Amino acid sequence: MDLRWSAAAQLPAALAPAVDALLRADLEYTLEHWREPCFDIWEEELGWHYYTLRVGAAALEHGAGWLEARGEPEMARVCRREAASILERLDGYWLPDSGYYSSRVLASGAPSAKALDIAVVFAAIHAGGDDATHSVHDPRVQATLGHLESLFGAEYAINRDRPSTRGPALGRFANDRYYSGGAYYFSTLAAAELCFRAAARAREARALIARGDAFLETVRAYTPADGELSEQFDRTTGEQTSAKQLAWSYAGFISSIAARRALG
Repeated sequence: MDLRWSAAAQLPAALAPAVDALLRADLEYTLEHWREPCFDIWEEELGWHYYTLRVGAAALEHGAGWLEARGEPEMARVCRREAASILERLDGYWLPDSGYYSSRVLASGAPSAKALDIAVVFAAIHAGGDDATHSVHDPRVQATLGHLESLFGAEYAINRDRPSTRGPALGRFANDRYYSGGAYYFSTLAAAELCFRAAARAREARALIARGDAFLETVRAYTPADGELSEQFDRTTGEQTSAKQLAWSYAGFISSIAARRALG
């Protein structure tokens, strides 16, 4: 998020007005448009998406603190109110009969075959926070990951008869047809990162750490000797496929390892 980047970056003072204007424009856009449908992070279906809504709520929450620091308490209250409204809407994305969060509500009103989607895991990671719901600590988010493990554990040939030290290689959603429709490095690494971040304050921390380590072992097993990470590795052969040297794959590796090291 721009707010996190601006807080971490050491920018020249002369850029501060432009950065502030950009942050304000982003917050105003989110406030105005979050109720409208958009396309999901895979750019495939129009609707109201768990990922987009959750990250938007986090932006408004962080933005409220930023606005308060600039002496704008009324605008900060608006941001917090809208963030709470988004999270309340996301409560309705839980599917009790299925046992996971739906990744979307389509604008057409039709059911989606992509309801179970790794995007929900990314939403919890990218939004951050320590809230009991819609975060890595949410048992329902963790249950969603469990269903994704079961889905891809059965769907991908490379997951069958795998060693007990490895977790299942994960994809995006069922019956993916992009390239091999196979496992993604960033999906499998996101699962590891969620486990590590959840372990930071979980009673069953050891089990979560072991679960995360198992996902890392899977990534290790399908990473070639030169260390290059493509977008996918084939669901049957494990060979790299799709985009070569994908930045998101490397970013997923860095953030998952950082979460693991933070545990000591």
